[in-house]
Amino acid sequence: MIGKYFDFLRIALRQLRAKKFRVILTALGIAVGVAAVIGILAIGEGIRTQAIETIKAQSDLTLIEVTPDVRNETTQLITDARVESIRGIPHVVAAAPAIRDSYATKRQTYLSVLAVRQQDLDKVIKPEYLRGTGFDPGSSDVIFGYNIRETLQRADGIRVGDTFTALVREYNETGVPVDKTFNLTAAGVMRERDDQFDQVVLIDIDTERSIRGSDTDYNCIFVRIDDPNAVFSVVQQIEARGLTAKGAFEQIEAVNRFMDMMVMIFTIFAGFALIVGCLMIMTTMVTSVFERTREIGITMAVGASEGDVISQVMLECLVIGVMGGIAGDVFGLLFSAFANAVGKPFIISQLGTEFSGIFGSQIAIVTPTMLVSGMLIAIVFSLIAGIYPAVKAARLNPVEAIRGI
Repeated sequence: MIGKYFDFLRIALRQLRAKKFRVILTALGIAVGVAAVIGILAIGEGIRTQAIETIKAQSDLTLIEVTPDVRNETTQLITDARVESIRGIPHVVAAAPAIRDSYATKRQTYLSVLAVRQQDLDKVIKPEYLRGTGFDPGSSDVIFGYNIRETLQRADGIRVGDTFTALVREYNETGVPVDKTFNLTAAGVMRERDDQFDQVVLIDIDTERSIRGSDTDYNCIFVRIDDPNAVFSVVQQIEARGLTAKGAFEQIEAVNRFMDMMVMIFTIFAGFALIVGCLMIMTTMVTSVFERTREIGITMAVGASEGDVISQVMLECLVIGVMGGIAGDVFGLLFSAFANAVGKPFIISQLGTEFSGIFGSQIAIVTPTMLVSGMLIAIVFSLIAGIYPAVKAARLNPVEAIRGI
């Protein structure tokens, strides 16, 4: 059996060698489509990689905020049991239940408040102080984020070390709003972090409950993990517990979704080039079958079956597909090299030098998977293109074929 197909392959190579120029042009047709696909995927992968690396460099992927979720019309609350469950997830090094609240100063400056336990502060939020220190458990001390500190200093004249009056609005049994006042002390200011903590006022959770009531529920958890590369597996396990996870990783998800959509759209256009290459192969093989009608008829007259004829034609298509795949991979690599050599300087010249760091050293990245995919695409399209001429050849009447009809 293997020997028969080896003979078919040898005959196929002989047939293709007899029409070198036509076969080369046909293989180039499918190669252009493959190169287009590889080029689009390479640029998409290059931009995706650079965007993700930028997010990793500028964002803290090891911090995740967990909030309640609503499933089957039931709110999945944050409980101590769920916090302990999250602490048991691999790569989680700390989990701090927290309460988000809002206060106001006497001059009605809005304060976004985050209440956490003092012992969780350094493990999860890891504050670095511009001035002052943290707070003690149960004290009236608060820590300002970098930006809220500027607002309070400008609008209310509150500085580190000052004690100021804050108020919260509650409602009595008849629904009438009642403002409750209390004193807080600005114990410290965090350095600028470029995240949500620049806007918040941190307070001890026991102090928050003494203000709002001892039965105040948690409404979020801050989770610290040890490896940025493990963030998606941790998020998956958190969501499996009926909770919602938020964090810098969402930017990576957004980049992936956007790039997947863009690559899909451009790949559709590249697919038209593949279809053209497929039609070229079909035309070439139909012409070849027509030119070899008498030869095929003689072959069938001496015992070749329809399956043998089909195998012979399909093997010729397979060889063309392999040639097109190899050429397409080479063209794709050359295109990517050209994009890296010329594309990046061109983009920077158009957008300005401030964008020079965005694209790193490569704007197009070719992976082994792309090259293997390019080869498979070329082979599959070539075999599809060979079905019609193969069937047409197999259905020839040997007698009429020998007569040259």
